[in-house]
Amino acid sequence: MSVLRIAIASLFIPVVLFAQGTALPQAGFTPESPLYFLDRLGETVREFLTVNRDAKARLQITFAAERVAEIKIILEERGVDAPGLEVASSRLQENLAKVSSIVADKKAKGEDVSALAKELDDEFETPKAALEQAFKEHKNTLKAQEKDLREKLGAAREAGDAAEVDSLVQQLEKVKADRKLLESEKDAQEKALHAEESKIEKEMERKTEAEKAIADALREKQEKLAEATAGSVQVPVDALVKFDRLLAQAKELFGRENYRGAKQLAEQAEESLEEIDEAIEETEQAEDEENEMRDNEEKEAWEEEEREDEALKEEAEKSVDTLNKEIDEIEKSMEEAD
Repeated sequence: MSVLRIAIASLFIPVVLFAQGTALPQAGFTPESPLYFLDRLGETVREFLTVNRDAKARLQITFAAERVAEIKIILEERGVDAPGLEVASSRLQENLAKVSSIVADKKAKGEDVSALAKELDDEFETPKAALEQAFKEHKNTLKAQEKDLREKLGAAREAGDAAEVDSLVQQLEKVKADRKLLESEKDAQEKALHAEESKIEKEMERKTEAEKAIADALREKQEKLAEATAGSVQVPVDALVKFDRLLAQAKELFGRENYRGAKQLAEQAEESLEEIDEAIEETEQAEDEENEMRDNEEKEAWEEEEREDEALKEEAEKSVDTLNKEIDEIEKSMEEAD
């Protein structure tokens, strides 16, 4: 009972923080902690004590926000290959699945759930944005680590420190693998969350759906442009022209109360931004290929120097052997003369 009281008391604080809408809730224990079961126990108790179905759905959104906070901490402290990351990600999807299930059940009973669906979807926007930012920040961290390792690797090769070179190469390969794993995890998470969000958004009124689609498209444009600017990526002009045209048409249809058409055009406008994604990916790929080529060139130069050093060493050893033989012959001749 004392453990139960501690779990309940410690897990009410995050709800208050999240209700303020200013930041993510406190993560509490993460899946990396042996005390994580206290978090799970506390959430089970809070679910049991929450009777109202609307409140249950809101509680799951709060839990989802806590999962995002856990993912953020795990990425910062343990990295993308930490076992706890998969646990937190899986539970995040479970939380949203429960939300969509509650909304669907209420609708099946004949209740109007459009307002609730919009409220829940809006509440998840903050933790969703925080999740995207967490992945972006960790990606930038890995890129910075990769750059630092490349500089150290170049210095170690110039200094001829073979042991340090081997160590740095291994570290560099690990960072590269982590970047690929991070991108894979990010894509999988986005796909899973989008599927659950779509179930919730499906229950909104068409007007609300259209409003959200237009707002999402505008936010996506801002994020893509910011990412492109940070990466010094040339933004395809055609993509922006197409986006602006489609979004203007979406707004026009919305004004004429054609909400279905407005939503479709807004979604098409957002899809047109994929060209910016492709430009960013191409730039990053080109940068990676350039770095890889430079690494190979430096590696080949390093190996060539080692071969030359080895050849010089062998030649020196042969010269010493030859000289020793000559000395032996001279000494032998002197002995015979005596």
